[in-house]
Amino acid sequence: MPTSIRRAIMTATVADHAPTICAVTKVLLVGDYPPPYGGVSTQIAELQRRLSGAPGYTCRVLDIGASRRLRRPECLPTRNALEFARRLLGHAIGGNIIHLHTNGHNLKSWLVCFVCACSGFFNGRRTVVSIGSGAAPAFVDAARGPARLLMQAALGLVGVIICRNEPMRRVLVALGVRPEKITILPGFYGVSTEELPEIPLRVAAFLQQHSPVAAALAERGPEYGISLLLEAVARLRSRYPTLGLVLIGSGTPDLPGGTGHVLRIGELSHDLVLSAMRKVSVFVRPTHFDGDATSVREALALGVPVVASDTDFRPEGVMLFRRGDVDDLMQKLGQAFGRDPTGLTPSSVADTGSFEQLLAIYRGLAPAASARSSDAPGEALVRGGDRENSRN
Repeated sequence: MPTSIRRAIMTATVADHAPTICAVTKVLLVGDYPPPYGGVSTQIAELQRRLSGAPGYTCRVLDIGASRRLRRPECLPTRNALEFARRLLGHAIGGNIIHLHTNGHNLKSWLVCFVCACSGFFNGRRTVVSIGSGAAPAFVDAARGPARLLMQAALGLVGVIICRNEPMRRVLVALGVRPEKITILPGFYGVSTEELPEIPLRVAAFLQQHSPVAAALAERGPEYGISLLLEAVARLRSRYPTLGLVLIGSGTPDLPGGTGHVLRIGELSHDLVLSAMRKVSVFVRPTHFDGDATSVREALALGVPVVASDTDFRPEGVMLFRRGDVDDLMQKLGQAFGRDPTGLTPSSVADTGSFEQLLAIYRGLAPAASARSSDAPGEALVRGGDRENSRN
């Protein structure tokens, strides 16, 4: 990481949010934005909310996810590659820090990374790239030929690279990235329980009829380990006849149905997910690989026991089971069910300080370019495009 950014992180405090170089620091977050909720989209939505409320910062999101064609006040749509490039370039010229959140485990991810890196380079601020997928280390390590050159070129233009764990950092260094450009930073920005809504009636009724109750986020794909969890819960029913399982997320329609002890509730907004999560007996993360799962830290922050697979990284306080081992998962679930919930408190490990450290990274980048007025050419380019879209 550059010396100026390292110095800023070392001196960062919660109160010291306002940038000292520019009157206003403008940030463009690039990545998936809800719906659907989960993973990167949840991180970006929470970061957008926090940045918008931080003194001295403005923030917008350039959505490249499943809902990228929707128009929302806090989020810019991207209906095609040309619109994406125009909006990205306009914000870069207009003085925005470009912060891409990407998975890093496919070629499309690295193409977007390269485009963002080039755009950020034009205004002198360069680009912050957060790589979040637990599958990214294996993908990068196996890359050869043009794909590897693309990664090296993209990361060579990037100002700061954020990854979630040490295995990813090692792979990036082996790729040729200077170690000082890399920082390990969780994508968890805290949980506030003050304004959480009431849980949906379906969930409340299910909780009244079942005890204990486990919950998990069900995404599409075998790598999320939901079939393993379903088998474990079915087998545990002989010991816990009223055991229930709540599955939340876009992957629930793909799961087998017809069992009264499993509630599949599909997509929920993030605040409803947190409301449901804090009511269950245990949160389960049975994935085959992970970066630093935000949902795990959220459960810990809410004081909910967590059982998770032994991937490359899990924070302290998690009960680990061997990946893919249903017997070990059953054993750890039984231990979690036997814990006294009144003795559990929100875990301090979940409080990562990531938001304050990220603000310090932004401040370290700010001297690379002077503040620009609202009439900068790039801002005019973006406003012109917005007027054009409003007529369509």
